[in-house]
Amino acid sequence: MVVAHYLGVPEEDRTQFDAWTDGIVAAASGGAIDIEAMQGEVAQTIGELMMYFTGLIERRRAEPEDDTVSHLVAAGVGADGDISGTLQILGFAFTMVTGGNDTTTGMLGGAIQLLHQNPAQRQKLIDDPSLIPGAVEEFLRLTSPVQGLARTATRDVIIGDTTIPAGRRALLLYGSANRDEREYGNDAAELDVLRKPRNILTFSHGNHHCLGAAAARMQSRIALEELLTRIPDFEVDLDGVTWADGSYVRRPLTVPIRVR
Repeated sequence: MVVAHYLGVPEEDRTQFDAWTDGIVAAASGGAIDIEAMQGEVAQTIGELMMYFTGLIERRRAEPEDDTVSHLVAAGVGADGDISGTLQILGFAFTMVTGGNDTTTGMLGGAIQLLHQNPAQRQKLIDDPSLIPGAVEEFLRLTSPVQGLARTATRDVIIGDTTIPAGRRALLLYGSANRDEREYGNDAAELDVLRKPRNILTFSHGNHHCLGAAAARMQSRIALEELLTRIPDFEVDLDGVTWADGSYVRRPLTVPIRVR
């Protein structure tokens, strides 16, 4: 819903938009599926989504609103029949759909479990809600919704006693790096809402830094503030937690809770 609002998808179109994005994200997550059938279905879904956004771009040229597609159009991207500019908007929209639809929910699902498993840490946030923004960084570190992505070395890189030659593909394991004891101490695998971790790789770095990082932090902060204000004494049924297939995005599909 947040991604749809951000991109300017009208309320009446969001049920269909959610169906498209759920299908694309499920395919991107991998798992035990019929690859040929999946490829056909996903290709059709992506085509329908791109056709929808092509129409939305034209609609926003005539009827701009306060959303990202309108802002890109107003900035002249894709103006005067510039197909490459229109493709840039479509690419941006697709990136937001695939990168922002399940990552924040994955973080929040993991954070709720961590709060259940660490009641003393939860109590600190209940007693002092001003700690929540800093705690969000700790939850992002420990949950690492995107577990890793591949990069291509643009030059020879030496890490320890290993050389990664230019042109070689390397898998960056964000989830592992975020628990590196050399960076975060011997308790790197433990939740510490006072830690204020620096240099987390949850959103990557440099040119590949996540476009939605600020929005993800804001959503997470608000959700945790509301949760701990409204139902601070929740319990998680850990046996009932189910997880999405695949190794790309680590996210729970269900996190059943009980309210005392």
